[in-house]
Amino acid sequence: MLFVVLLVVIGAIASATVPREQKVPERSTPEALPAAPAADVVRASLPGRRAVRARVGDVVQIEVKHDTLDVVQVAGLGIEEPVEPGIAAQLVFDADRAGRFAVTLRETGRRIGTIDVKEAG
Repeated sequence: MLFVVLLVVIGAIASATVPREQKVPERSTPEALPAAPAADVVRASLPGRRAVRARVGDVVQIEVKHDTLDVVQVAGLGIEEPVEPGIAAQLVFDADRAGRFAVTLRETGRRIGTIDVKEAG
């Protein structure tokens, strides 16, 4: 009987000294969000004969060349960039709203093009 009690005590001591595995809470994997469609890039050069056409959500890149020092502006979108002989202005923006926007040279007041943004879809 003493032998059995001794075995139980040794077993209790052994189990108390062995490190226990800690349960790690399961991490929930985030659900994959649907991928947003890639934006189309609309590239154009001004001055030009036709309006630059884009849709809401497009990225618009317009290169403007001019033979004198001036500032190209799209007042309706709050965009402006300097232009000078040999250095074209680069207008790059996200078409975030529909509308028809004039592209002008600020110093001469000359209209050099139009950006026509239609609703997406």
